[in-house]
Amino acid sequence: MSIARRIIPISSGKGGVGKTTLALNYALSLSRHGRTVLIDLDTGTSSVRNCIDTPIERDLYHFFRKGARLADCVTSLDAKLDPAGHYRSFGFVASPKHLIEDIANFTPARRGELIDAINELAANFIVLDLKAGLDANVIEFLPYSNSGLLVFTPHLPAATMAAADIVKAILFRKLRTLFAAGSPVYAELAGLKPDFVNGLLDRVEDVYDSNVHNLDAFVTDLQHALGDHPVFKLVSSAIETFVVNYVLNRFDGVRTSYDSAVKPFVESLAENVSTHLTLLNLGWVVESSKINDAAVKRVPALLAPEPRPRVARVDAAHAQLERLAAEHLPGKAARGAEKARAPAAAARPRASQYLDVQLDTLRRMYDDMKGANYRENFAYLTARSLHVMASRRTSDFGDTRLFKTSELQQALHDRGR
Repeated sequence: MSIARRIIPISSGKGGVGKTTLALNYALSLSRHGRTVLIDLDTGTSSVRNCIDTPIERDLYHFFRKGARLADCVTSLDAKLDPAGHYRSFGFVASPKHLIEDIANFTPARRGELIDAINELAANFIVLDLKAGLDANVIEFLPYSNSGLLVFTPHLPAATMAAADIVKAILFRKLRTLFAAGSPVYAELAGLKPDFVNGLLDRVEDVYDSNVHNLDAFVTDLQHALGDHPVFKLVSSAIETFVVNYVLNRFDGVRTSYDSAVKPFVESLAENVSTHLTLLNLGWVVESSKINDAAVKRVPALLAPEPRPRVARVDAAHAQLERLAAEHLPGKAARGAEKARAPAAAARPRASQYLDVQLDTLRRMYDDMKGANYRENFAYLTARSLHVMASRRTSDFGDTRLFKTSELQQALHDRGR
């Protein structure tokens, strides 16, 4: 399976969902398929450093303060953690040992410097462990056409709502960049002024204005005001091609996870963002005391010794990649193409349709993974991710590079043509 280099940001909106533990083990699992670098961008807590009992010679402090190349700040696993060398293709960039204000809170110049360095790293997969919350140092490292990998859990409802807010923030960043003053898009919009589109965006982003409550209502207003105008098509395409990829951590059953996490997440997206997005549940990681025990010992869960060998089952999970993806992505790519060709007046899907699909996916994945442990969960999540990378557009999951604000406007214009 040929997969282009991919940068995969992992975010959660709020802390407490086990994002770093998931990001670390996910990156380890990806490294079985290609050179993988995990970068800890939660620079105020040193989370990744505290999860791996491995000597670190250089970290982001040396990159920002000492002029070291980012590639020279990549640390490999200590041999005691991986004596068989199964994860020799894994490396990580740690954040500084302690909070350093100007590193923890990047200036725009430092963000740009780091983005350039990440784009130059030689790796098949670069996993970014973003800090919790929603500010420029999270949003600027996210793709513009998909969510990266969102993590939430049935055990923390506030994080579920925060994950939906991340989707909204990415989409608004994309739309505001596309229609900002000076954008090359206006050369093709027959005299339309930035104030008109951005005025409408201000209204839909304002949660206290109930007249334009989400992006679907915004698109309807545009259609009424402009008819079959190119700007209407641009906005519709920006929304309809957006993909939300998510994973459930601390999974404890279909019904609980659906009621406590998936249902409120989907309903929030439908109410506050759009019912015209593509949602992909890439898997889950079961609740397990062994993951917590491993974290206490500073040994990633996938590297912790097993009481009984289970290699055969894990390898079997990797071997099932094509079958799993075919089962759980039934016709998504084809339906996405049909949506892009649909007439502007086509009826938009209801939130209930969103929910039906997500519940059905949960049930089918549960049937396939019944009794699976966390190792097999990570193998499954990795298999699903690799299939999405290989079978869908690059812009559907992460991206091949990060774009600085100064580059994003032209990139959006060029890719939209």
